[in-house]
Amino acid sequence: MAAQATTLTVVSFTGAGGGNNLTYNNSGAPGWSLKTVTPKNVSVTLEDFSGNFVAGVAAKWSFTGTGTSFAVNTSGNQWSQAFTGGTLSFTSSVPFTLGSTVYTTGSNVLTLTFAGGELSGTVGATTGSAQVSIPGDSFTAVTSDFLSFPPTTLTDFSISLSNVTPRFAFGGAGGLGTQTNGRFNNFTARGSGDFTGSAVPEPATWLMLVLGFGLVGFARRRQVRVAA
Repeated sequence: MAAQATTLTVVSFTGAGGGNNLTYNNSGAPGWSLKTVTPKNVSVTLEDFSGNFVAGVAAKWSFTGTGTSFAVNTSGNQWSQAFTGGTLSFTSSVPFTLGSTVYTTGSNVLTLTFAGGELSGTVGATTGSAQVSIPGDSFTAVTSDFLSFPPTTLTDFSISLSNVTPRFAFGGAGGLGTQTNGRFNNFTARGSGDFTGSAVPEPATWLMLVLGFGLVGFARRRQVRVAA
């Protein structure tokens, strides 16, 4: 009997204050980047696998994602560009309490590096919106002061980009400007997102399960011997 993993949103965030917090830049032949120019203020909600929950924690958010690929048409006017890699971090701007633990200002809410994922959006839409999707198997390193790895693993994160200005279009040099070998034009956007995690039973629970199965097998073998 396999143990069931529990999945929940362990970190979610929204931009604090007004204005955009991400900048996309197409550098031509070297590729492109999507990043916060400086760490930006966000409001973070945290939840752990013990049922502890805290909302509205002020934090600094830093994100940098880079890529070299051209845009790929996924369906209709939907296009995507693949990340080569990147980094992301949330650092608390104030003390906060989660469960019985008090975390100080400057605590590492979440820091990770990734090698994969995609930036996608609708080209030619009347309103600008986009999505950053990074699957869990793209994470190369994950640390946090309030989560432990393992038994917790992040399964994926998703960042919604609103107020994309100017709206998604193709442009640039070197044959760009068409839907062949094109990359997105430069834009700014406002990001908010969710980070999903999963937890499996603690090692002690796994040991009990293994011992339990072993004892069941022993009992069955013993019954066979007695019957013989």
